[in-house]
Amino acid sequence: MSAPNREETLALAAVFQALSGVNAFAENGQEDKRRTLPLLEGLVGEYTGSVATLYGGEQALDTGLRVLIEHLSQPTSMQLTRYLVAVMQLERRLRRNRRRLNALADDLKQARERVTYFGQVNHDNVIYNLADIYARHISAHRPKILVQGQAQYLQDERIAAHIRALLLAAIRAAGLWQANGGGRLGLVMGRRAVINAAEIARHEI
Repeated sequence: MSAPNREETLALAAVFQALSGVNAFAENGQEDKRRTLPLLEGLVGEYTGSVATLYGGEQALDTGLRVLIEHLSQPTSMQLTRYLVAVMQLERRLRRNRRRLNALADDLKQARERVTYFGQVNHDNVIYNLADIYARHISAHRPKILVQGQAQYLQDERIAAHIRALLLAAIRAAGLWQANGGGRLGLVMGRRAVINAAEIARHEI
């Protein structure tokens, strides 16, 4: 089994960074914008063959690389594992449904135009739009992602919208991971190789 390539590693880091952001919003009601902004920009951005470019540089994914290394080395959050498994299953089912995938792509293109209009990807109007896209294209499909956290935050509409936007970002990143050679078998059977690749990527940032 070959070692993960750079693009594959960075895409998986983006998945972990998005899901750690979901956890932060659900548990604390906030997240560091330096971690979430690159993910939202990558969600609405155009992929031209470089994962690093899509997210604004490898440094922007340093948190994801760190979380990836920590979680695969010694998992401490079962919730993060559940999110990861669900996101990968949802991405796979979405990829197999060309009609739904194209409709999602069209909506994300419109979201990109909305970002241009409002001038920032984390504008409330943009976040609510991304949350709506998630609700229309993902929420109705299984497995359902049941986010756990503090009720006071989960019941806050703005925080809930951020969480849905980040889940959508995680699914987009999972698609990039798969497109660049990632797969469940390699993640399970070649976990050490994945960790090593992430450590190398982080060291070279």
